[in-house]
Amino acid sequence: MSDQPSDPSRAAAIASTDLTGREVGGYRILRRLGSGGMAEVYLAEQRSLGRQVALKVLNTALVSDASYVERFKNEARAAASLVHPNIVQIFEVGQVGDLHFIAQEYVAGTNLGQLLQRQGAFSPALVLDILRQTVSALSKAHELGIVHRDVKAENIMITPKGQIKVMDFGLAKLKGSLKLTRTSSTVGTLGYMSPEQIQGGDVDHRSDIFSLGVVF
Repeated sequence: MSDQPSDPSRAAAIASTDLTGREVGGYRILRRLGSGGMAEVYLAEQRSLGRQVALKVLNTALVSDASYVERFKNEARAAASLVHPNIVQIFEVGQVGDLHFIAQEYVAGTNLGQLLQRQGAFSPALVLDILRQTVSALSKAHELGIVHRDVKAENIMITPKGQIKVMDFGLAKLKGSLKLTRTSSTVGTLGYMSPEQIQGGDVDHRSDIFSLGVVF
C-alpha cells in the first residue's frame, strides 16, 4: 500500500497547492505533471543551464512529519548513487524555506501502466525488450545494495524511442541504512508486493524480482 496521508485536512491542503509560475531554487516551474500522496511533480526550467527538468516537491502538508522528510531524502540518496541509462538521473537535492525538492531528469513519455491501458497486451518482442532494460536497471541498484521496494508498471517509464527509465525510489531500502518505516508497517503497492513484503518482514533484491514478475 503506497503511503497516503490519512488526515483529510492534510489531503485537502495537498490538493490545493500548485507551484506553477513560481521560481524555486533556480528552477522556474512551468506546469504540474502529476501528484501523489507524498509529492508533486512539476515540469521546470533550470535557469542556469536552460534545460527542462522534472522537479519533485515534497507536499508542504508533510514537512512537519520527520518520517516523510527523511523518506524524501532517502529517495534522493538512493537514486543519486545510481548512474545508469535506464534509471532516472538525479541532478540536485535542495530546500528553499519549507519546500524540499529533487531536480531530476525529465523523461518525455508515458509509464507502462498508462500504455497498457491504452493499447492492451504488448507483443512478445516488446515485452522482452522492456524486461531486458528493466532488469538491467534493477541489477545496477542491487549491485549497490539498494532494493527499490515499489516496482510496478506506473514506476517504469518508456520514451517515444522505446528506452526504459525506472523511477521513484521513494520507498527504496539502502544497505546499512536506518529503518525508515514504523514497526509492523507495510510499504509498497499491494498488487505487486512479495509475500515477505506484505507481512512487513525484511526484504532484499528477491522482492524486487517478484514484483517485476507481477508486472510482466
